[in-house]
Amino acid sequence: MSDLKWQTVEQLQGSKERCERRIAELSSKLAGQQERLKWINHYLYLRTPQELTMREIEHRLGHKVIIKE
Repeated sequence: MSDLKWQTVEQLQGSKERCERRIAELSSKLAGQQERLKWINHYLYLRTPQELTMREIEHRLGHKVIIKE
């Protein structure tokens, strides 16, 4: 960063373009990893057993449940 003070306008414009490209690249990678994390959490939720009461089950299903043996 200390060399920026001594760069010409053309050099600064080149530095700016490189910096903007790098930021765009990193932003894209970050967005991809955030999407991947979202799907990991989704599948973890689906595959993790949950303890539910009858009331919770009925609420999720939207109707009463009768369990037969």
